[in-house]
Amino acid sequence: MVIVLAAGALVALLDARRVFAQEEGNNHTGKRWHYLYKYGKQRKNAIDVLVLGNSHAYTGLLPEVLSQELGRRSFILASQGNRITDSYYMLEEALTVCHPKLLVVETYTIRDYRQRRMTGVDLNCQFQSFENRRNPWLKLKSTPALFSVDNAPYAWSQTLRNHSYLFDNPALVSYNLKHPGAPVYKDKEYLGRFIRFTSGLEAPVLERYRREGPPEDGAAMGVGRDAARSVRKIRALCKKKGIQLMFLTIPMYHEHIARPEALHAHLAPVVGDSPWLDLQDPAYNAIFTPDCFENTYNANQHQTSTGAYKTSLLLARFIRENRL
Repeated sequence: MVIVLAAGALVALLDARRVFAQEEGNNHTGKRWHYLYKYGKQRKNAIDVLVLGNSHAYTGLLPEVLSQELGRRSFILASQGNRITDSYYMLEEALTVCHPKLLVVETYTIRDYRQRRMTGVDLNCQFQSFENRRNPWLKLKSTPALFSVDNAPYAWSQTLRNHSYLFDNPALVSYNLKHPGAPVYKDKEYLGRFIRFTSGLEAPVLERYRREGPPEDGAAMGVGRDAARSVRKIRALCKKKGIQLMFLTIPMYHEHIARPEALHAHLAPVVGDSPWLDLQDPAYNAIFTPDCFENTYNANQHQTSTGAYKTSLLLARFIRENRL
């Protein structure tokens, strides 16, 4: 027992000192939570429009443009690779520090998955999102829904999760030992975006589309029970808090997804009668030209800054026209 207690104390100390923290240069999720709490301390209604999503949201929208177009501060609360189950718990915590009038849910988080059976990259993304939340009681409450019993300890401890850094990345461990404090963010204002891609699809990739066809099929992009349940919970929470809810589908290149109408049909029962801007609809193909999309043929494709600008303008117009 003494050995177990000593080991637990050591892990807790190493976690507190952030010895095995990931490289902060890539921790955009932590940065979003930092600024959300900062604005919440200024005043609880500092965020008017809150966007929930994953990398499609934070690369596919320019919150500064959206804020300017609407005259309302807009903020993207998103984490790489997360699913709508995680988005619900992110929202639950966000509402302790802000009270948006409108919630925009990006639909790429709504897929067929099993939250507590995640492995590999999906699980690592969930760990990252969970780690950066700040309310310990809400994190504790959400742990059984987000993780299996086996994975829960790794969710709570950087040391357990990243101890291989001793051999794989000793330089980062050394840096963390010399900089044990919380990260410092110096932006005057930050609203959650992270644009990775500034140039669009190039000729070789466009040729591959023509030669091989779409890498994704909307008919195979179904919606599972975990996702549908979480959307219902988000809807109920919005109703309870008096928040308007809408959905947004940020597009991929029009030749990227075969049968986009099937994807729409999968999502429609979950979206229900809520306002929904589906930019994957072929009606928008002429607007989203090849320069709007990441130069990749892989299943997961993001927008460039050009695409994000167009999406932001279209979203602002949709919100105004629907009086949201």
